[in-house]
Amino acid sequence: MEIFLAFAVCLALYFGMRYALLKRSIREINKELGEITQRIEENRILKLYAPQHELEDLLVSLNHLLEQVRAERISCEKRELEFQRHLGDISHDLRTPLTAIQGYLRLIDQERLGSEEREYLEVALRRSAHLKHLISQFYEFSTLLSGNYSMELRQVDLGRMCREQILGYYGQLEAAGIKVQVQIPQTPVCIRADENALSRIIDNLLQNALRYAGRRLVIQVREGEKAALICANDAENLTGEDVRQMFRRFYTGERARSQGGTGLGLAISRQLAEQMGGSMTAECRKPEGVQEEESNGVWLVLKTVFPCETL
Repeated sequence: MEIFLAFAVCLALYFGMRYALLKRSIREINKELGEITQRIEENRILKLYAPQHELEDLLVSLNHLLEQVRAERISCEKRELEFQRHLGDISHDLRTPLTAIQGYLRLIDQERLGSEEREYLEVALRRSAHLKHLISQFYEFSTLLSGNYSMELRQVDLGRMCREQILGYYGQLEAAGIKVQVQIPQTPVCIRADENALSRIIDNLLQNALRYAGRRLVIQVREGEKAALICANDAENLTGEDVRQMFRRFYTGERARSQGGTGLGLAISRQLAEQMGGSMTAECRKPEGVQEEESNGVWLVLKTVFPCETL
C-alpha cells in the first residue's frame, strides 16, 4: 500500500511539473509572439526554451505563418511603392500637356466667336481647370506618400489663418446657402506647423464643407494642451460607412461622385497633419457649443489637432 501511495505521489508530482512547465512554455510563447507581432519586420522566430514535444508542431506552424505574413508584407510594400511611383509619374506626365491645352484655349479670340461657341469654350476651360486640380491632387498625394514632401515647421497663428481662408470662401458658402458660424479666439492660437501645409488642410476642409454641407457649417478653434481646429457641418445623407472610410484614399460618397470628387482631399489633409505631429479624426455627432435647436439632424465633425507653440 505504501509503495502504491509513493508511486501515486511521484506520478502526481511528475504530471504536476509537466503541467507547470507546459503552462510556463505557453506563457513565454504568447509573450514572445506578442513582441514579434509588434515588430513583424524583424526576422524573429518563436523558440522553445525547454523540450516540449507537445508544442513543437505548434511552433513549426506558427513560424511558418509568420514567414507568410512577412512575405506578404514585403509584397504589399513593393506594390505600394510601385503604385506611388506610377501615380507620381502619370500625374507629372499629364500636367505639362494639360497646361499647354489651357494656354491654347485662353489664346482663342473670344471676340470672334458666336455665343454658342463662347459657351463651349467656357465649358472646356472649366473642365480643363477641374482636371488640372484632380491631377495636382494625385501628384501631391504621391509626393506625400513617398516622403519627399518638404515642410518648414515654425510658429503659426491658427486662428489668423482660419479667419483669412474662411473670408476667401465666404462668397461661395453664401451662394451655396450655407450659414457659417465661426468661433475663433481673438488672441493668437500659436501652433507649430508648415504654413503651406496648414493652408492646404483648411482649404480641403472648406471644400469638403461646400461639397457635403446642407445648410450649416460651424468652424471652431480651441486651445489647450494642444490646439484643435473643428469643422462641423450638417450632412443629411452621411452614413456610418462614410465616416469609417472618410480618410481612405479614393473613397467618395454618392454626392462627391456626382460632383467629380477624387476622395483624396481628406486623405491628403490627414497625412499633412500627421507629418506635422498632429492628427485628424471624423465623427458623426452634434458639435459642441451650438444651440440644441440649431444642431438637429446628422452632423459630420472633422477635428484636426496640432502641437501648440508657446509665444
